[in-house]
Amino acid sequence: MSVEREIRQVLLFAGAVRPTPLLRAASRSVLDLPLLDGQTVGTRWARAHVELCEAIGSGLPLRVLTDQNTPAPVSMSEGGVTIEPDNMAFLGTGGVLRAAAQGGDGLLLVATGGTLLTRPLHELVDLLLSLRADVALLAEHDGTPTGLMLVSAHVMREVPGAGYLDFKEQCLPGIAQQHRVRVAVVPQGAPVCLPVRDRERYLAALGVLSAGRAFRVVEPGAEVSPTARLRDAVVLRGARVGDKAVVARSVLGPRASVAAGQVLTDGTLGGNS
Repeated sequence: MSVEREIRQVLLFAGAVRPTPLLRAASRSVLDLPLLDGQTVGTRWARAHVELCEAIGSGLPLRVLTDQNTPAPVSMSEGGVTIEPDNMAFLGTGGVLRAAAQGGDGLLLVATGGTLLTRPLHELVDLLLSLRADVALLAEHDGTPTGLMLVSAHVMREVPGAGYLDFKEQCLPGIAQQHRVRVAVVPQGAPVCLPVRDRERYLAALGVLSAGRAFRVVEPGAEVSPTARLRDAVVLRGARVGDKAVVARSVLGPRASVAAGQVLTDGTLGGNS
């Protein structure tokens, strides 16, 4: 593989210019949302990054890009991960990528942090590399963008303009006129990238991870009565669920309270919601 075709860094976009009710209720980064097995969205990405480095036989820096209005993730403390607050509201995704490309060559692997992969990251990267493109985008089998892509640092440094730059709307059309832009479509089957930024899709993703079985996630520091019933629900630390309460298809953030005997379905409570 030539130097220009080598991946040099991984950029994980984890900001939220417009936080969803889920993230306001949780009062945390999307990367700190808990999963079923003690992991968080962020630690699952960190594990995928480690497996990618092992697969390609090279260490890659993992840069987590947040914005000034989003809480920094606290669950990603493994080596090789840097948390970089950046006001994306002023730079845009294109501006951030252009800044990341300065002083380096090769490829940038870009991913959306508020998602869960259902296939190993290195397999999806191989699919993108096979396109041998200056910009390689990954789409689901129905054409839905996944947010995972490879971008040439050299190409990003050539992007004209200043100030706010949205990658897809402002950068990509110009790049496509002079460089090779290709889209890899995953084979038909289950989605490979599950969004988790809103309650409905977060719970749906947990349902996929649980293979369709009913689940409950209760963080340490949450108070849940032994007589309460939870189904397809997430209770974050600081939340309370009283005696014989029923919580279904809901997420409870800090300071949320479900009183004894209360029934809550399809709700998002707590924090700043």
